[in-house]
Amino acid sequence: MTPPATRRDNRDAADPELTGIRTLGYANRFATWDSEFRYDGRIRVPVGVKIKQIKYSYYGNGNADTAAGEVKRGRGGIGREYEVIDLTFLDDADVITFTLRGDLDVDADPRPAYSRTYQIRVDITLDDGTVRTASPQVEVLGGAWDKSNPEKVGRPFVRLPYDTGWGGTPNSQAGFGYVCDDGRIPGDKFIIDLVNLREGAADVDSNHSDSVYYQLVHEGGTPSAYTPTPQVQKATGHPGGGVEHKVTLPPIDLRRLGDKPGYYRFLVWPQSSNADGGVSDICWNPKVIEDAFQIGSVYYRYTAPRSAALSVFPGGPPDVRLTRAGDIGYPGVRLVADEDGTVPAQTVRVSLPQGKGLRFVAEDNPGYLLTVQGARGSRRFFPGAVSADGQRITFKNVDLGLLGKGSESRAWVAAKASPNAPLGATHLNFRVGDRTTSSTTINVVS
Repeated sequence: MTPPATRRDNRDAADPELTGIRTLGYANRFATWDSEFRYDGRIRVPVGVKIKQIKYSYYGNGNADTAAGEVKRGRGGIGREYEVIDLTFLDDADVITFTLRGDLDVDADPRPAYSRTYQIRVDITLDDGTVRTASPQVEVLGGAWDKSNPEKVGRPFVRLPYDTGWGGTPNSQAGFGYVCDDGRIPGDKFIIDLVNLREGAADVDSNHSDSVYYQLVHEGGTPSAYTPTPQVQKATGHPGGGVEHKVTLPPIDLRRLGDKPGYYRFLVWPQSSNADGGVSDICWNPKVIEDAFQIGSVYYRYTAPRSAALSVFPGGPPDVRLTRAGDIGYPGVRLVADEDGTVPAQTVRVSLPQGKGLRFVAEDNPGYLLTVQGARGSRRFFPGAVSADGQRITFKNVDLGLLGKGSESRAWVAAKASPNAPLGATHLNFRVGDRTTSSTTINVVS
């Protein structure tokens, strides 16, 4: 039995999630035939901060020069696009997981070397003006071979499915960044097409391929129960560009297998043998994770059913008017129960806008308060914990005062404008459970 793939270097790398981009996985190796970019990453940002723009290096020169537009989660398109595939709310931060795709121009023939490495810079601009960066390295293999080439030229490879040529729903590249909330991966996502440029050539090593190893590996490094070790998959090696020999894996149910939610890389090690039937020295070693081709990924996010649905809206009108260094105002939100049943107590997080010169105000004892006016008009007060920088307050175990489908309540906090606050309209950011909205509009005047 082949042992699980292990890293050559087990030293822990510093987690760049707080100041950069944590790379979950990407299309790390492909032949010049498949110049496509696939990247999955995660960032941790201040509460309420969103992604404004993502750019990447189209030419592999370390310059992020090509913009990708945002599309709806789960779309699985074929353009230069990104999707936010998960948004997790912490007490003092938001965690954004995203998938990015697009074309590359990195298909220059590397011969006489067998491959060339490119730096594909990724830049994320946030709406608070900060920029996060990652620089994944992509290895591009030569897409041609002849007997006069050096030894490693013509190593076997697997294709990186793109556009519509390989099948799959809604397209061939839907096997990268696929999102499954229930743990089920359909049978058209993981596609293996094995190419051996030396296939059938006489009197050369590595001239036959009929299998690959593959494994599904969680972001934490543990393999899926589906593939506790790299598994052998029969495949027909061929030297041409057709897809008639492709192999598609059957459906997989991660939840039924007992796998934990999170991000999984689909890794493949192409195999080849010599004319005498022995394993070739230039195929890819399934005992070494760096030898794997990542040709797919899946994000498994299981969400428990809600006990009741809830909508949150800005609390106005009327708008809140704050004079610089003047009186206190009370921006807030409106809450509506969308279904019958009990709306459980929620965590409410309120954050100040960046650079607008606002601050929260402590109201006597016990300090910072969230006021909730229930559906019947009565008011309750919930104390909150302010963050170290004073930009966020978290209120836990808040009874929203909702009494069934269609019932409404209000919630607000106290805020002031500083003497040098910019004039004009702004707002606070409210998060109630996993629902977010802006507060009542705040007009700062002199």
